[in-house]
Amino acid sequence: MLVIKGETDQDLDPTLAADSWRAAQALAETLGDAAWVNRARGELGLVAFLQGDVGGAVVGLGQALKTAQSNGDVSSLVRWLTLFGHGYVQLGRPAEALDFYDRALAAASAVPEIQFPVMTHVGRSNALIELGRLDEADAILTRATDVAVKSRARGYQAQLVAQRAQIANARKQPSEALRLLVEARDLAKAAGANRLIAEVALDAARIQRQQGDRTDAEQTLREGIAAARVMEERFLLPRLLAAMSELRSSQRRFGEASTLLDEAADMLSGLFTSASSPWVQSRLVSGMDEVFVARIRLEGARGSDPRRMFSAIEDARGRALLQLLVNRPLALQARSRELLQGERRISDLQRRLLQTSDRAARERLLAEIFAAEERLAPASTAFFNRATRAGTRAVPQLSALQAALRPDEVFVEYALAEPASYALIVTRTGARVRSLPSRQSVEAQANAVTKGIQSGDSVTAPAAALASTVLAPVTELRTHRRLIVGPDGVLHGVPFELLPWAAGERLLESHVVSYVPSGAVLTVLRSTTRPAPGRRALAVSASPPGASVVPSAKAITRDVYDLDPRQLRALPSASDEARSVGDILGESASTVLLDEAATEDAVKRQALADYQVLHFAVHGLPSAKFPARAALLLHPGANDDGVLQAREILLLRLNAMLVTLSACDTGSGSGHGQDGPASLVRPFLASGARSVVANLWAADDTFSLTLMREFYRRLAAGSDVAESLRDAKVHMVRTFGPQALPRLWSGVLVYGDGRGVISGAAGATASRGQ
Repeated sequence: MLVIKGETDQDLDPTLAADSWRAAQALAETLGDAAWVNRARGELGLVAFLQGDVGGAVVGLGQALKTAQSNGDVSSLVRWLTLFGHGYVQLGRPAEALDFYDRALAAASAVPEIQFPVMTHVGRSNALIELGRLDEADAILTRATDVAVKSRARGYQAQLVAQRAQIANARKQPSEALRLLVEARDLAKAAGANRLIAEVALDAARIQRQQGDRTDAEQTLREGIAAARVMEERFLLPRLLAAMSELRSSQRRFGEASTLLDEAADMLSGLFTSASSPWVQSRLVSGMDEVFVARIRLEGARGSDPRRMFSAIEDARGRALLQLLVNRPLALQARSRELLQGERRISDLQRRLLQTSDRAARERLLAEIFAAEERLAPASTAFFNRATRAGTRAVPQLSALQAALRPDEVFVEYALAEPASYALIVTRTGARVRSLPSRQSVEAQANAVTKGIQSGDSVTAPAAALASTVLAPVTELRTHRRLIVGPDGVLHGVPFELLPWAAGERLLESHVVSYVPSGAVLTVLRSTTRPAPGRRALAVSASPPGASVVPSAKAITRDVYDLDPRQLRALPSASDEARSVGDILGESASTVLLDEAATEDAVKRQALADYQVLHFAVHGLPSAKFPARAALLLHPGANDDGVLQAREILLLRLNAMLVTLSACDTGSGSGHGQDGPASLVRPFLASGARSVVANLWAADDTFSLTLMREFYRRLAAGSDVAESLRDAKVHMVRTFGPQALPRLWSGVLVYGDGRGVISGAAGATASRGQ
């Protein structure tokens, strides 16, 4: 009875469901029934998610999953894997969700009684729809519908009909989509599925608004909000409130719109408080992107006040990184025995993965790594929880950013939206908001630039078009020589130095440009004052042993777990580059690790906080699906796999003025909405680096060597990081002329505070706190 009530209440009232499952857990413990104790623990994890406790959900479901794997409880294993998949879809990460659904289906295939787990297939089809793989989803829905109808499962029927509506809408059939959504709503009401009623309302209202039917959209949203309130839903309700706010804003009822968004913001604050992991926080921002964008649109519509616009943009921009910067340093937190053992297990599996090219063996190892990461999730969540400082999150203040800016700097933060985008332009003495064309328009212009760069075609015309949109409004550039860019969306992949400014000359010729995840991040980086480290540089080069030289870096795969070691190209200039860094910055005050000596263990054994500069001339391996797996590829040692991943970088204790990632794709990463891309730049900033130089795309080995030598010569002469990189680029362009194609130099960018200088360098006058 308790189980039936708990399952029923999960769609009606999570609080009542929690009471039922706690009672069931207590009864099972009294009876000594370990299987039902674990079932109740997992269900309480699900309830925690529904109540907005993301951290509690990860711990509860993670422990239940681990126990089910150990006990061979396949039915529970399938359920928990499926629920993890549902969570990833809810947080806007459908590609990651597919991995969980596929593992659940693989487990179910071994048990005749659960050959077709409807819940898993429903979730998988939903993820496929989100990824635009409509035909695959359609095929699943046909079979799943037959099973749901035969079993008279109205809740599943409602979900399946709602998914057919999503497919119809994606295929430009809005009227059919609305018809199906009405059918799904009626089925959901018959099943008492409040959550699904709210989901359907969100989708239906969106279509109704697109068709100009505001009256029906408002009524639909009212029904959805009412259903979500009944069950105290934490994930759909903020999005429904944001949708209603957009409606009110379009009616110029700005006060009501603001009140609705304030309520949504309060709910999101609770979600973020319960999610201590930076990876989960980034996913939350991604999943709630429409809520944050609604606030930006509102502020743009009601007068573009710079302080309010700054608060709206900074509410999400770079939020996960900012939280890490203000938390207790992760390097100083003790790791549990369970966490250490789990990390060693993953390291061993990764080492074996990189040592084999046999497809079957790799598939087995990948499955083991995935399972090991799942088992580690509860311990990892507990670790991040301990580092979190108590108290309310400080709201970023425009005045604090202005105080951190220098007289020659202009900060421009972009927010891309429909039907209008915005640029927040800030100097030490003033701030204003400028309206820009739509997101779609800016994206088309930016994509034309990046496509031309990477193909080697002329970008003169597309760069001029984009500059007229994003630079021309920034008239402050006439009197401020340094531009600090806070990009959004596709602009994260644009090197602004390439855009023309005065008299058609590239911005590179006249200005120093750097990039930051957010204004608040820049403020924190500049407010932190630490004594300069005593040693100059740690320079590392790690060319893959036995790798062949291939003509293009495109032979490198995009994900470390998809990596076939045979595909790695050699880096013949990497060792010369690392030696040059040591020679230029002072051999006696530097450490250089070359080739086989450049192991992961050797790097970690260094007193990293004692170096002003860390330089890595290695392969960079981003991970499109799992940002924590993005890595620098070193050499394996006796106790490590040679893969220095983002999750490990977070644990380093740095005090560096500069970290240079002379590697491919280290400045790019999977997008997380307003939070920005999950690149390798961010974990280095979070670990104590003041600035990071990274590359947006593939690096040319020979050209990088020359560029880096010029960069470090200027740095050693006393110029700051951003000025040194700018001058090195100008030198390369003037020296090599037409041969210096933009793809060779324009993607190498400075992130963070680019005004840092090497302590003791000739001409250096700035201190660490400046």
